[in-house]
Amino acid sequence: MIVFVLMAVGASFVGSSSSHFSAAKFQDPYFLLKKHLVRVLVAGFFLLLAIRVDYRIFRKISPAAFVVGVVMLMGLFIFGHVIRDTARWYRIESLQMTIQPAEFARLALVMFLASWIARKGNELRDFVHGFLPAGLAVVVVIGLMAAQPNYGTAAATVIIGFLILFVGGARIPHLFALGAALAGTALIRIMSVGYLRERIMAYLHKGENISDTNWQPYQSLVGLGSGGIFGIGFGESRQKLSWLPDSHTDFIFSILGEETGLIGTLIVSLLFLLLALRALKISTKSGDTFGGLLVVGIGGSVFVYAVLNMLVATGLFPVTGLPLPFLSYGGSALVVNAFSIGILLNVSKKRSHRGPNGKRRKRQRAIPRGATCV
Repeated sequence: MIVFVLMAVGASFVGSSSSHFSAAKFQDPYFLLKKHLVRVLVAGFFLLLAIRVDYRIFRKISPAAFVVGVVMLMGLFIFGHVIRDTARWYRIESLQMTIQPAEFARLALVMFLASWIARKGNELRDFVHGFLPAGLAVVVVIGLMAAQPNYGTAAATVIIGFLILFVGGARIPHLFALGAALAGTALIRIMSVGYLRERIMAYLHKGENISDTNWQPYQSLVGLGSGGIFGIGFGESRQKLSWLPDSHTDFIFSILGEETGLIGTLIVSLLFLLLALRALKISTKSGDTFGGLLVVGIGGSVFVYAVLNMLVATGLFPVTGLPLPFLSYGGSALVVNAFSIGILLNVSKKRSHRGPNGKRRKRQRAIPRGATCV
């Protein structure tokens, strides 16, 4: 129900925030809303499909899914469709649609890590035989994402991967060493790429010398501030009138705040928090290690994306280009997130099954002994 509410809110504000852009570019103020509603229906289908599929099958196919995800990311360097100097999509001309493989690769990584930890158990605490292969899987995926370049998705995937490894029982020194290596690599990359340096400087000096680099976060804050406590009214946004670029995608939270005020943003934020808490509860009662960690990864993915998007919209984090789950206009992220929630619900359904004698089966430990519990 939380997801359906978020989808409904998202469709409403996609319609509101994209109306001016759609009218100007497509001569139809509802053009993008119509496309988004079709994608919502497709996402709903995949959500229901995932509920019907036994989640344990993903443990068997996780290595193959991981390989497919990596190959799809590598294929972007040859067949990628370039938008704004980044090759993050495959273009299917016959269907007039694009697919972003990074979203599938993120879910495949979650499945692989959950499967690996479930198979290795306490051996994950061994650096060579347990932690190193899992760490390399994370590095390969985020490295390919960053090379597109898609730094926002890469940053979110790092956090998600570390979350699964931490909950799965990886040793803190191993996580710290991997984190330090990734942080050093990121720092070198930032210092060597001009627009990344400009973006960081714009973040540090937002509100000063407004230019193309910090135009979006500045206008985002204007929108949120204009909304006040109760907002200026649904459909009444002024920032969507070409002041705030990507108002229906990465910055839809700003339009939400402008039109519904602090009250609206708090309600949506609490819905994401409640979704994360429900995922945590399902994880702790899942009945097996793979199911528990899979739910941690899925719930963590949605929550991390939501938090990073909101931090960007409120000027507390540099612009990353991440969508707000279930609200932003888009296709790949919406469908993958909906399918992921279906998997989460399937884990919840399987844990409630009863044995042949009518009594609830005795649950095994969801997280291996010695693992960290949060």
